[in-house]
Amino acid sequence: MRNDFRRSFLSAVALPTAAVLLVINLAAPGAQALGIGRRAGYGRSIDRPTLIAHRREARLRASRSGLRSRVVPAPAARPAPIPVQAAAGGPSDDLFAKLRRCEAGGRYNTNTGNGYYGAYQMTAGIWHALGYSGLPHEAEPTVQDDAARKLQARSGWGQWPACSRRIGAR
Repeated sequence: MRNDFRRSFLSAVALPTAAVLLVINLAAPGAQALGIGRRAGYGRSIDRPTLIAHRREARLRASRSGLRSRVVPAPAARPAPIPVQAAAGGPSDDLFAKLRRCEAGGRYNTNTGNGYYGAYQMTAGIWHALGYSGLPHEAEPTVQDDAARKLQARSGWGQWPACSRRIGAR
């Protein structure tokens, strides 16, 4: 009996009321003034044609912005590091000794497992690109010194950024 009452109430009262509100919302010119119309942020009322126009403009703006190319500024030019040189040519042995101490504590056989090897903490890729085989920490100290000099002559002190600053090489 209770369900029958609910059905009859909904059909008699609620559905016609919803239909009336819908008609007032869409048809009455003063519906927005009464606050019945569709809300569009910040408490402003907006009618359906204006809402559709706003959405169309937003889609158009979005499609235009997707077509624009992004302009990325060029990186600022950095001056090349000026190497500290000995009188005859190239950095001194003392400077490479300081670099060894800073990078690996002066130990030629350093292999900490982080992908950098030897006294100058080179990667295997750099070591092979310099023309050497094996791994740096397995090579003789003179070979590692020659490789570090070759790398510094080819690429500068940037291969060892923190230590080269610390020892005053750049």
